[in-house]
Amino acid sequence: MTETASALRAAQTWFAQAVMTPESHDFSAETLEAHRRLTAGPRLDAGERLAIYRRAYHARLIECLADDYPTLQAAIGHDAFEALARAYVVEHPSMGPNLNSFGRHMAAFCAARDESVDGSSVPAEFAANLAALEWAIVEVIHAPSSAPLSLDALGQVPPEQWAGARLESTPALRIVRAAYPVNGYYQATRDENAPAIPGSAPSSTAVYRSGPTVWRMDLTPPMLELLVRLTSDECLSDALEGAIAMFGDVSEDVAAQRVMAWFREWVSSGLFSRVHL
Repeated sequence: MTETASALRAAQTWFAQAVMTPESHDFSAETLEAHRRLTAGPRLDAGERLAIYRRAYHARLIECLADDYPTLQAAIGHDAFEALARAYVVEHPSMGPNLNSFGRHMAAFCAARDESVDGSSVPAEFAANLAALEWAIVEVIHAPSSAPLSLDALGQVPPEQWAGARLESTPALRIVRAAYPVNGYYQATRDENAPAIPGSAPSSTAVYRSGPTVWRMDLTPPMLELLVRLTSDECLSDALEGAIAMFGDVSEDVAAQRVMAWFREWVSSGLFSRVHL
């Protein structure tokens, strides 16, 4: 590397580190260095010009988080969300030019907060559950596409191989288990109903993409049991029997009919991409 190239790299590294310095951190050293490295403008000195880039960089990261978590932002309020986002940027700085995965730690980050989230009255666990749902939507949007498994293809499986067949789920499927009914809250917010924060109640939601559209489906405990088994490389006979056993007092025939109806609906919706015999 030439001396000129080395000096350029050093300058670029310094500038990047200065711009990415969290806004809550002392910036005096970077300001002093800016006067040595940068040119003053007609209205702003070198330190003030550098500060503009720093503010713009962090504003973009906060904007990215707000884009991924609009319902979380609505739930805790704009000011609390900005405080949460700024704290997130400090703990989970962007590590690459692609921001698609930048917000992936938000659910765990909310869960680790105090009982409520950053000045709001929203329970941290609810915020974490809501963030998990919204991140599942983000992941499903960006997941690769795959040709769906059809009912016709399943019909071609030889009867003697049906029980031991295993299904491969589409990459665009996520299952979210929560301690709060976050999918209902998410939908009510989208419908602009300004819902109150619900009380805790276990819920499960399947998030998947069919064509260009992202869908969310609430799962009852038997539905959850079946879908988890089907997406865990379990053979069809074991998965179906395990789900049927979750019905309790319902007769086995009725339970079997419901399970098979769900199974057909999920195949038709494109939740699976291949069958392995």
